[in-house]
Amino acid sequence: MFKKIAIVGVGLIGGSIGLAVKKKKLAKEVIGVARRESSKDKALKFKAVDKATLNLREAVKDAELVILATPVAKIVEMAKDVIKCAQGGLILTDVGSTKELIVKEIERIAPSNVKFVGAHPMAGSEKSGVKFADSKLFNNSICIITKTKKTDDGAFNKVKTFWTKIGATCEILSPDKHDRYISFVSHLPHVAAVALTIAAETDSLKYVSSGFKDTTRIASSNPNLWKDIFESNKEALLSSLHEYRAALEGIERSIKMGDSKTLIEHLEKAKKIRDKIK
Repeated sequence: MFKKIAIVGVGLIGGSIGLAVKKKKLAKEVIGVARRESSKDKALKFKAVDKATLNLREAVKDAELVILATPVAKIVEMAKDVIKCAQGGLILTDVGSTKELIVKEIERIAPSNVKFVGAHPMAGSEKSGVKFADSKLFNNSICIITKTKKTDDGAFNKVKTFWTKIGATCEILSPDKHDRYISFVSHLPHVAAVALTIAAETDSLKYVSSGFKDTTRIASSNPNLWKDIFESNKEALLSSLHEYRAALEGIERSIKMGDSKTLIEHLEKAKKIRDKIK
């Protein structure tokens, strides 16, 4: 698909993209951009990229696709740097798990030769780092591609095809709908896992089994990364937290009042919804 792809940030997601691109032969060259020598060396050690550099200008030169796989808080800043380095035309995309602020700002600053398309692969792990990268990470996953009035159709179709070729099923959403929906199915569950972990009495933890482990697994994720996500999607997350709190209070009230009928209704409603999720 491309002669050269540059991946800015070769961690779990960036590294997995690089491995998938190489496995599927979607580019003649994959170059990774790192901030530190140690990160560059790891990207090469785990063969996530063909070449690695600390020099963004070198990576962006002649690249047809540039993928921003940095933490959410760094994406706009890196986009500005890529734009400064862009000499010819290129497609710029990202993998950020929030979209409205990122898409709005990059579309505002992007010149005509840089076509930006926002993306969010719904795949990952509580682990971080290129050593956990996996070429199969995106198989049977969903990748949300955002579309606005400013989105270039040609660039959009190429990004959509790219994600399809590395195993994802693509869904199209506006940036604001993305942030609202993902606040419920990704960001709120992380809040719940953190709160549940904190709430548990220390002495009780030696008795944990699969239920607690499965429910709180994501609480082991990188705290700084998730702080940035929560702050970037503040309004949508606060709204979903309001809905969550209301559901908790309803369950609490039925237990407190000994209202078995309402309690079973809550449990049956949740089971019915969860059983539809494959």
